[in-house]
Amino acid sequence: MRKNIITSVLAFVSIVFLVALGIFYIQEGSFKGAGARMDSVLTDLPENAARAADETAETANDVIEDIADGPDDKPG
Repeated sequence: MRKNIITSVLAFVSIVFLVALGIFYIQEGSFKGAGARMDSVLTDLPENAARAADETAETANDVIEDIADGPDDKPG
């Protein structure tokens, strides 16, 4: 069972990689350009992921503060 999970994950990652390379190949017109574009995307990936995580954390914190403060509108 464990071998099937590992094989499935490896197959999924390989397929995603090949599809991304194919899309970049179509956009760039060559595998050299596609590889350069993939390098560029993968270089920016950690910064983009960190930025998204920070924004998510800030939004979650805002929601928690809003819940703790209670409703903003006052009756009357």
